[in-house]
Amino acid sequence: MSALRVRVYFCKEPGVAGRIGLAALDTIYDLVWESELKNVITIGRLWLRFRDEARPFGRALKQDRPHDRIAEGDVIQAGEEYFMVMQVGVKKVELA
Repeated sequence: MSALRVRVYFCKEPGVAGRIGLAALDTIYDLVWESELKNVITIGRLWLRFRDEARPFGRALKQDRPHDRIAEGDVIQAGEEYFMVMQVGVKKVELA
């Protein structure tokens, strides 16, 4: 079984929703966490883990991180799929 690469991007600008572009991941999003998961896990469970843990991403590598916990508008990449964090849960999004 192969590992699933998961990345979490924090949004630097509030109010981003809907479709995002690949270029946006480099401009208005910061990559804050990356890992390879060997266990099969649903994206909903992953979101809950990030939401409920006190420090799910460990120490900040950059001091100017826009926030410490996952929030609405942030993006979770699981393999080749992208999911935008909503107020409750996540929604699969297509990159433009």
